[in-house]
Amino acid sequence: MYDFDDAIWLPNVSDENKRWQFLKTTSKISSIIKMADCVIVGNDYLKTYASQFNKNITIIPSTIDLDYYQLLPKKKHDKIVIGWTGSGTTIQYFKLLELVFKKLMNKYPNQIEVCVYGSKNYCNEALKIQGIAWSSATEVETINGFDIGVMPLPDNKWTEGKCAMKGLQYMALEVATILSPVGVNKKIIVDGENGLLANDDEWFEKLEQLIINEALRKRLAANGRKTILKEYTSEVNAQKYLTVFHSLFDKSILLIN
Repeated sequence: MYDFDDAIWLPNVSDENKRWQFLKTTSKISSIIKMADCVIVGNDYLKTYASQFNKNITIIPSTIDLDYYQLLPKKKHDKIVIGWTGSGTTIQYFKLLELVFKKLMNKYPNQIEVCVYGSKNYCNEALKIQGIAWSSATEVETINGFDIGVMPLPDNKWTEGKCAMKGLQYMALEVATILSPVGVNKKIIVDGENGLLANDDEWFEKLEQLIINEALRKRLAANGRKTILKEYTSEVNAQKYLTVFHSLFDKSILLIN
């Protein structure tokens, strides 16, 4: 059984992991898929690729463990906290919003704060941002502290394969969520109902809506949490995995007999 949730057959190297590029052999992916008895992928785009080499493909979306992502009491802040979570390899996507945040801070001085969580080396003095290192001890508490969670992405073949884990984390912790309308993001978010989708030229407007409208933030956050409970928890998706496992076991028993 082979399980993947990125477009791993494509060469994609960031400045952060460039030194390990020699370890990546993207050409082996199709061979592994061919050898697998079944393949599990996170979205339709990945299924389309895998289906070229194997007919036994199952889509199971990224899954949130609510025993880990537990809601904490929301603390009142002096400023509205806009947060992004990721790593040194994905900080390039956060940088797509630097000019947007500069404009927002100029228009709403001393009213917003931007938090970069997971990329400790990121620093932007103009935006008063110093990245925070990721830790399992602080992750849930930090994301719980966001008022708004963002996931900006360019639209390309690599990002089309992403499975929106950042967005699902925000939604699980009842954070108003804005995603770029790329790949599976368009399936997860119903714009204006359980979050917002923002094209490149819409980020300022969509963020401003949430900054000035607390009621909208709370409604989207609550509906985002409901979406997770309905479709993206470990409990919801466990049966899908069990169905795949049982189908393989049944096939093995038939072969043995």
